Formats: sequence, C-alpha cells, structure tokens
Amino acid sequence: MEQIILVTGATGYIGNCLIPRLLEKGYRVRAFVREPEKLQAHAWSEQVEVARGDLLDANSLVSALENVTAAFYLVHNMSSGRHYEAREAASACNFASMAAGSSLRQIIYLGGLAHPDERIGAHMRSRLQTGEILRSGRVPATEFRASLIIGSGSFSFEMIRWLIEQFPLLVGPPLLKNLAQPIAVQDVLAYLLAALETPASLGGIYEIGGSDTLSYADAMLSYARLRGLKRRILFLPWIPMNLMAKLAGWLTPVPALIARPLIGGMRGSSNVHTAGVEKVFPDIHPQPFREAVLQVLGQLAPSRLDPVWRNGAPLCRVRTQGFFIENRQVRLDASPDAVYQVVAGMGGKKGWLFLDRLWRLRGQIDKLAGGPGMRGRSSETSLSENDIVDYYRVESLESGRMLRLKAEVKAPGQGWMEWRTLPSKEGTLLSQTAFFAPKGMPGFAYWVVLWPVHVLVFAGLFRAIARQAGRLKNVKT
Repeated sequence: MEQIILVTGATGYIGNCLIPRLLEKGYRVRAFVREPEKLQAHAWSEQVEVARGDLLDANSLVSALENVTAAFYLVHNMSSGRHYEAREAASACNFASMAAGSSLRQIIYLGGLAHPDERIGAHMRSRLQTGEILRSGRVPATEFRASLIIGSGSFSFEMIRWLIEQFPLLVGPPLLKNLAQPIAVQDVLAYLLAALETPASLGGIYEIGGSDTLSYADAMLSYARLRGLKRRILFLPWIPMNLMAKLAGWLTPVPALIARPLIGGMRGSSNVHTAGVEKVFPDIHPQPFREAVLQVLGQLAPSRLDPVWRNGAPLCRVRTQGFFIENRQVRLDASPDAVYQVVAGMGGKKGWLFLDRLWRLRGQIDKLAGGPGMRGRSSETSLSENDIVDYYRVESLESGRMLRLKAEVKAPGQGWMEWRTLPSKEGTLLSQTAFFAPKGMPGFAYWVVLWPVHVLVFAGLFRAIARQAGRLKNVKT
C-alpha cells in the first residue's frame, strides 16, 4: 500500500501496540513524537518514518502531515501536570487546523467512554472535548470512546494489577461502584484498524466496550479470582484524591500525575449507552472480561514484554507489565562470541562466576522446600533449549547472541535471567537482565526482602562475566 499513516502518541501504550499491526497490513507508517529515541527499543523502529515534533507547536506538523492520507490521534497530556486539560485542547486545535490544509482524509481518535450528562472527572471531560474539537475541523474524524482497556501496559489495568496483587484488603472510595465495560486491547486495535477501511465510519462517534458490564470494584475482584487470590474491598467515603494518587504512584508503575486523573475519571459510569457500533463494524465481537484478563496473564513472560523499559542506561530498575526488572549494560573490548562463551558456560561443575557458594546454598534451600535444587547441567559443553542449568532451565537461546534461563525454584512468583550480546564499535554490548513476576503479597515481600542480596549477586555476576570475557579475548589474541 502507498498510503502513509501518521500515528501521533507513538510512544504511548496504544501507539506501541498499533504500529506493528499497521506494518503487518502493509501500510507505510510515520510516527510523530517529541523524543524519537524512545522508539529505538522496538524491533519495528527502523521500519517507520519518524517526524519529530510537538502538537503544541503547530508548525512542527507541516512536514509530519505531508502526503499522509489518515492519522491516528492517540495523544493525552495527563503526565504534564496541572492544567493539562488546556494543553490537550490546544493540541487538538493545532492538529485540526493543520490537518485542514493537508492531504489528510481521515482522523481516527481514541478517547474515553463517559457520558457528558453525568458527573464526570476532568480527565474524561477533556477526552470528550478533544473529540469535539477534532470533529469540528474540515477533515472527517472517527471517534472511538473506549472503556477501561485490558492489556499489559495499559495504565488503568496496571493500577488494578499491582494493587490487587499486593493487598488482601483494599480501601477505596464509593466511586469504585460505578459501572464500566472493560475492553481487551486487541478489540480496541481491531476497531482502530477497521476504521481505516470503513468509509461509513467517517464522522461517527462509537462507544466501545467488552461484552461484560461490571463495576470497577467487581473488575478488581474478578482479576483477583482469575489470579487465584482472595481479596476484599472496603468502601470508605471522603478519601482524598491526592492521597489515592500518591499511593498509586508509590505502589504501582503508574506515576501519581497520571493516576490522579485516571482515578478521577471513575466518577461517572463508563459503559456503552449508544448502540450502533455493531452495525458499522459487524465483524468485531469484543471478548468477555474473563477472556481479556486470561489473555494478559498468559503473556506474563519476558518474551512477551513491550521493551519500553530499555533506556540504554548502564543500570535500569523498573516495575512494568507485572514485572520487577533489573538490567545492566556494559561495553566490552571482546567479541560477542567470546562473551557468549562465558555466559553459556556457567553453572554445573564449573559453578557460577561470583559467590558460587551462595548459589549452591540457594539450591539447598530450594531442595528442602520441595524444589529441584542444584541439578547440574544437561551438558557441560553445550546448551540447547529446555536444557537444565542447576535450578534453571534454558527457555530460549540464540547462539552467540542471547541466552534466557527460567528459574524453577520454589518461589512466590516466576523468575528469569537473560543475557544479550550485541556487536558494537568497542566490541560487544553486554546486557544482563533479571526478571521477576511476583504473585500476591508473598511475591512482593520475597523481592523486597531479598533485594540487597539480588543487588550484590546480580552486580557481582555481571562484573565477573565482563572480566572473564576480557581474559578469553586476550588469550585468543
């Protein structure tokens, strides 16, 4: 296809999910972003055109809109702090104005599902206003109003996930009794993509939600049941919004600046009132809440993670998509094969390169707890997928490039260790990542209590690999 599709908000959650789908369909994609470097972690980054700009600077849209036939408007300004509603309105005005003088034939906007006749929060009011501004322009706009989006990385879902995982008893305001119609991110993407090929959708407003209507509280408790956790919610009035936002910012990966408007957005119901979407998009049948959550839980693995957390820093510690992640990177004056040889040779009779006795102690403790303990290696000279390396199992490998081990110890969660070796000008960029997906309060306590040990072991192992790889390189020369 020769059509160029512009995606604003390309570094956001929906933008990250949408772009690879557009590429799969054969569209040319142009990403409009303020910080292009944030796209580099994605495998598809080199397949898209990048236009640097800011919607608050109308002139930066001129080149971005050149030869574009359709544009996805996926921007919000919640993270910009106070008075973000005015910035959202200004951004929408600039886009609608500049689109009028361009080749653009369609704007597709994803907003929030709320009803203006109800008492709703400022965030949802702003979402509705943005839609009005875009639809008032000369370029036809298709507006989707989505309820709570269920997907790994969705701010709303991540707040639910992290809070429910940590606390057997949650205290919340009565607004949690308001109704929502949670929708799987896959269904949201299906609507967005279908709008490109559905002329009848031009200029329309479509309320989209999943097949189940339930309160926010019921959604949280349903997640708990599907996760195998027993949870209760205690409703208390007059809980300060700022306090709830600060707690969410502290206890979840969602920043307080974003948590506050999201929590405020629950003041009104978020369920479908207006029919019609099924007539225009008859082939899309949104899945039930249960199926949407199970799909997310089935993706709880490093291979399914959106790599937005990779920032190129020497040390990166983040909480994202159900994981605690600790990543270290260093550039080595050695070949990728030499570095990989060191990584792939650890465990078994050779032991681990740092504090081997501590690794063996962990294995003994695991054995006593009913786990596999230290089992040695399937082969002391080579590695293949599904091989045993002490209390790990080889989950995935690319010889000379990547090795990921999954821990099989008894623990309240799932853990992985991963090493990647990438060629660089200096020789090799070595990346070591520890992943842990906690389950329930014991999982969080396990990670927090052992965090000092993790820091010591992970950092020491990383340095030992680097030193050993350097010696191998010197021997070869």
